[in-house]
Amino acid sequence: MKARLREKFSFDAAHAVVINGEPEEIHGHTFKGEVLIEGEVKEGYIMDFLELRKIIEMTITPLKHKNLNRIFKNPTTENIALWIAEQIKTNLPENIRLYKIVLWEGDENGVEFEF
Repeated sequence: MKARLREKFSFDAAHAVVINGEPEEIHGHTFKGEVLIEGEVKEGYIMDFLELRKIIEMTITPLKHKNLNRIFKNPTTENIALWIAEQIKTNLPENIRLYKIVLWEGDENGVEFEF
C-alpha cells in the first residue's frame, strides 16, 4: 500500500527578486514549507520521520539567515522551492519519492509543485 508522509520546515532569509529586469529592494521573510514523500508502507511506516527531518535540515541549513541572491541568480519562491526539491530528491532512499513541495514566502504568498 502506498502512502504519503508530511514534514514541515521553516527558515528565515533575505532576497531581492528580479522582476522585469529590475531587482526589488532586499527584504526578509520567514519561509515556511512542507514536503510530502510517497512510498510503500513496510513494517508499519514509510520512512522514519527523524531521517526525513535530517534530510530537510541538511538541505535548508545553507539558506538560513542568508542573502539568497548570493545563492540563486533570481531567488523567487519558485526557484527556491525547486532547488530544495532537487536536494531532497537526491538524498531520499531509493524506494521513496518526493511527491510534493509547498513553500510559503511569509504568510500570504506561496508556491506548490507536484512531481
